[in-house]
Amino acid sequence: MKKTDIIHNMRVKAVVFVIAALSLVSCIQESFDYESSTTSETGKFAGTAMDFINSTRPLDSLSLIKEAISLTGLQSLYSQAGPRTFILPRNPAFRAWLTTNKYASLAAVPVATLTDVLKYHIVKAYYYTQDPQFIKNDVPIMYQTEGTNPLYFSHNSNFQVVVNQGTKKSFVIFVSNIRPTNGVIHVSSDVVYYLP
Repeated sequence: MKKTDIIHNMRVKAVVFVIAALSLVSCIQESFDYESSTTSETGKFAGTAMDFINSTRPLDSLSLIKEAISLTGLQSLYSQAGPRTFILPRNPAFRAWLTTNKYASLAAVPVATLTDVLKYHIVKAYYYTQDPQFIKNDVPIMYQTEGTNPLYFSHNSNFQVVVNQGTKKSFVIFVSNIRPTNGVIHVSSDVVYYLP
C-alpha cells in the first residue's frame, strides 16, 4: 500500500508541475514590439474627425453616420479646424432613430432634417473629460451647436459624459475622448434631434 501511495503522490506532483510549467510558459511574451493602433492610450488620432469616420471599415458601427454626412454634403464641417466636439451616433442609434421617425433609410430622410440632426451633434467647443471644468462640474453646461439649438454636457457619478441631462431625451456617451486634430469625438448610442 505504501508503494501505491508514493506512486500516486508522484503522479499528482507531476501533474501539478506540468500545469505550473505550462502556465508560466504561456505568460512569456515573445515580442515587445507592438503595432500602433488608430488611437493611442491617450486617445489621440492623427487626422480630422472626418478622417476618423473614413478610417472605419464599411461594416463597422459608424457606417450610417458616414452615409448621413455624404447625403448632406457636410464633409467639410467634419474636416475643418476646431475646436469642436463631435458626437458620432453608432449604427444601432441611427436605426432606432429611423424607426422611431418612420423612415425606411437615411436616403428617405429630407436632407434639411438630416443636416439639422448632424449639426446638432457638433458642438462649437472642445468638451473633453479631462478638462478641469468637466471634472469639477456635474451640472449640465450649455454649449452652442453647429445647428440652432444648444446641447448640454454633464457627467454622472461614474464620470461618464451625459448629454442633455434633465431633458426628455438624455443619454450617456458610449466611448469618449477620441481626440482628432480638430477637436474631440464622443461615440454615442443615441441620436438626438432637438424639437423645440
